Amino acid sequence: MDIDISRNRRHGPIPLGADLKRVHSVNVRLNDAELAELNAARGPYQRAAFLRMAAMGKLPPTIPAINQKAWTALSTVISNLNQYQAAINLNLIRHIKSEPIPSFVLEDLIDQVQALRRELIGVDEDFDDEDIDDERDA
Repeated sequence: MDIDISRNRRHGPIPLGADLKRVHSVNVRLNDAELAELNAARGPYQRAAFLRMAAMGKLPPTIPAINQKAWTALSTVISNLNQYQAAINLNLIRHIKSEPIPSFVLEDLIDQVQALRRELIGVDEDFDDEDIDDERDA
């Protein structure tokens, strides 16, 4: 008799190890002006996550207002390039005898556009936001 262990499997994220769990709480009191300034600065991040990033020196890059239009336009370009890449890969799988742009050309172009986007926000390398969790404000 086979036992179906899939029912006993835990759903959701894998629990963190004891050394990575956040068990310490720090309370901060702010006046109305300070809270308004915090809310304006944090953007889409939860208050606690933003304060943690600020304390650890890991604030996310911000896009200067002058570069916002270029940043948005380049995200559309990258999206289109990814679609072209997918179409090329699909044609290669189907063995369609066409002369598409070689795959490495699009990959290089995507890398260059992403490097330009990083320069627009003043970052030399990709920002990694895996440290940000989904905390809820009270």
